Amino acid sequence: MKYIALVITLMVAVTAPTIAFASDSITLRRDITVEGEQITLGDIFTGAGDKAGKVIAPAPAPGKSTIFKAISVARYVQSQGLDWRPATPIRRIAVRRPGANISQQVVVDQLRAALEYETDLDLFEMSLSTQNLNIKVAADAPQTVSVENLYYNKNNGQFFAEILAPANSENGQRIRLSGQVHEQVLVPVLRQFKSAGQEIRESDIDYKAERASKVNHRVITDASLLIGKSPRRGVRSGVPINMSNLGDPVMIEKGKLVAVILEQGGMYLSITGRTLEPGGEDDIIRVENINSRKIIQAQVISEQEVRILTRQPQLASASAITN
Repeated sequence: MKYIALVITLMVAVTAPTIAFASDSITLRRDITVEGEQITLGDIFTGAGDKAGKVIAPAPAPGKSTIFKAISVARYVQSQGLDWRPATPIRRIAVRRPGANISQQVVVDQLRAALEYETDLDLFEMSLSTQNLNIKVAADAPQTVSVENLYYNKNNGQFFAEILAPANSENGQRIRLSGQVHEQVLVPVLRQFKSAGQEIRESDIDYKAERASKVNHRVITDASLLIGKSPRRGVRSGVPINMSNLGDPVMIEKGKLVAVILEQGGMYLSITGRTLEPGGEDDIIRVENINSRKIIQAQVISEQEVRILTRQPQLASASAITN
């Protein structure tokens, strides 16, 4: 750390001819700390008497230290008619100013409030270029900040800000920050995992903020398009749903034994078949006659039944099986 020169009176005392003073003995303090904006003789020594309030240098920033050369301090106190003789050899004297950290969340909250007013965006994500802020104020000062200046570029979303800590203080620290604003939109997502074919109900839907730049025309943004539908492939909770992964709910799974019904001209026939593909209500699926191994096109009418659509050839096959 750079050494801080003492005030002009110290330089005069070092260069001027020696003058005789009536000396008073003083003692160096241990673990020297200051609370205010200036360092006085009384901060460094005990026994300085009426000279204790004499200012010798500005205080360091909160959380920082100032280092003095011991020989320079000795010359200065001698010029003030004081006598200091350390009991042990010493080369440097450190003066520390305690500080309190301002929470990064405090900074983020103030920046967001300022950006909400400046950008007029309903929903956005904010990111800072500096991830770990280390802003300190005096230990007895309020741990607050205020946004003094803000510039926002709506074309690329970048912003530059100057904050003051503590907020609205006359002699506070001014810190410059930059970052990025990402506009967001709310998209419907599922509260819990849904496997392929499961029907999506209104109670299954939640909402999640996503960057607008990541929501393309294939992502579903209208919750009404989800209700009554089902995913073609399983969908995890909290994940936006692609339109191509949406279909009708599956009423009958692949490989299930179902009743295959034929109704025609007052005749009612029923055989047992095995589904070769899944299907939702009114879907046309392929069903295998488990006796003849013939493939039938049938319409799903319930979880247990399908209705034959094709005519005479399959009707004959079905009739032969039931006889």
